[in-house]
Amino acid sequence: MTVLPLTGLGEVREGADLAELLAGALGPLAPREGDVLCVSTKIVSKALGLRVAPEERAAAIARATVRTVARRLHTRVVTSVVQIASGPVMAAAGVDSSNAPDGPLLLPEDPDACARELREGLVRRLGVELGVVLTDTSSRIWRVGVSDIALGAAGVAALEDLRGGFDADGRALTVTVRNLADELAAAADLVKGKAGGIPAALVRGVPGACAGDVPARELSRTGADDWFRRPSLESVWVALGLAPAQEPIARMSPEPAPERIARALEVAALPRPGRGPYRASAAEVTRPSGGRHIVVECADGSAASLADAAVLAERIRTALGAESLGEALPEIPVLICPDPEEAPR
Repeated sequence: MTVLPLTGLGEVREGADLAELLAGALGPLAPREGDVLCVSTKIVSKALGLRVAPEERAAAIARATVRTVARRLHTRVVTSVVQIASGPVMAAAGVDSSNAPDGPLLLPEDPDACARELREGLVRRLGVELGVVLTDTSSRIWRVGVSDIALGAAGVAALEDLRGGFDADGRALTVTVRNLADELAAAADLVKGKAGGIPAALVRGVPGACAGDVPARELSRTGADDWFRRPSLESVWVALGLAPAQEPIARMSPEPAPERIARALEVAALPRPGRGPYRASAAEVTRPSGGRHIVVECADGSAASLADAAVLAERIRTALGAESLGEALPEIPVLICPDPEEAPR
């Protein structure tokens, strides 16, 4: 396999004929049948003029969001991790300010359509049936760091179904479907990248790379296939009945136990849609001996107030459990005090 960088493209401006520019850069590489051209989606966005003013970035992210997966606070900046219209889940909806001197760049709404249009233009100019992958940098669940993935694809077997074949020991393959488009995108990124000013690379010699035409949209797990629609904290908050606007924002960095305990109390006390506030309240109490517990006090000692206190106590235990999933909290008893006058201190 060979990965060849495309050099000499220069800065791509709005309105540029991207197929013409890439065809010229591909000439010295003598493209062949079965080659795959991996192109940074950023230069597609530049050619299409998909820019916003810096002060409009937050609004642009909101418009591009299909659903919010999580929000995290880093110093004073809130990063939204969201699903975009074409399927992938990305930080800030893929809106990127790096290598964008004229303002943040948006992703195309339909990267597969952009890949098809670009491929058609290249095939027409070069007379060679090659594949096209539009790439972007993204992180992956449970993995540190970023790599390039495929956002759009045309003329590429983006998914290579190996089921029905056999491994080296002769065992039948029953579940293996290779994400070939992402592997091509990652390979191409080894010779291009943000700092090198090389936004495209030609990948040659991958058997079967162009033996099908599967759009990159098929690479995103969505709907019932998405096992991780929300992180652990947010999943519990949804189960507790919080509306999206009620969800607090956790920090990216590890948070101290007192901060997580306070958030659990806040989350538990929020009223669920369709019902009023609880006829009970809760507070963390520190004993003189240094031990801590949470006291749930009834408002007036009535049966309704006691029922609310019991519900609130269980919500607190659930919220504390969610806060303990990432890093265990110290054990904190949750006590119900039926009589406000006899609350333990």
